[in-house]
Amino acid sequence: MSDIIVFNVAHRKREINFYQADNPSGFGANMYLFVHFISPAAVTINGMEHITDSGACIIYSPGQKQEYKHYNGIFVNDFLIFKVDDPLFLAGYGLPENEIFYITNSDEITRQIENITYTITDKLVDRRNETTQHVLKMFETLSSLYVENNPGPKRMFEARQRFIALRNEMRGNPKGWTVEKMAKQVWFTRSRFTVLYSSFFNISPNADLTNIRIEYAKKLLKTTNMPITDISASCGYSGAEHFIRIFNKKVKLTPLQYRKNNGIQ
Repeated sequence: MSDIIVFNVAHRKREINFYQADNPSGFGANMYLFVHFISPAAVTINGMEHITDSGACIIYSPGQKQEYKHYNGIFVNDFLIFKVDDPLFLAGYGLPENEIFYITNSDEITRQIENITYTITDKLVDRRNETTQHVLKMFETLSSLYVENNPGPKRMFEARQRFIALRNEMRGNPKGWTVEKMAKQVWFTRSRFTVLYSSFFNISPNADLTNIRIEYAKKLLKTTNMPITDISASCGYSGAEHFIRIFNKKVKLTPLQYRKNNGIQ
């Protein structure tokens, strides 16, 4: 059995906004850091920032730069800092090092980390052997829940459900949306969001947002007596002239002509 020493551990630890971890050389020799991101996070690996979903994990090997921070609100995580002399310890569980990976049951890992936290903080009894058993159990569980870096159909299905929910929210109220806000809503960078949105709906997010605004305007024109300036603002346009120009281009009618043709004078 590997000799494991736990130096620090916490479950569901909440950090203030703007939290950032930046350890250029990691920790000491043979010391690893496991982080389970309960909330989305921005993780930088080899100079490239990655926005994770909730439930992402990373295991930093000894000497590896550790750089991650909050993303879109309070930072919540589980973490474990431990030392193990066996350099093949993680390889035995088939777990990657220094790269983001996902698991299928986030709550179970939090529960395992909580068990380790309990035995470490109990100073009245020597629980070192029990702690080691909990750590081994956690990595066994982590291995069984590990999803390959290419998330495949399941993760794409989950992402698409978030995108559909976003689209429905925009349809209900298109005011105030930008591509940046849309991407942030579903925890992706703008570039990654644009690629996925286009693949899911066969239209770019900008073009789709315009269509959604026009459809919302049509609804208001057909069902209300709102002035054109108010409809323009409700659809997210900064000025009525811009709204009228876009509407006329898409519908081949001015808003007033469309309203007249659909029963409201």
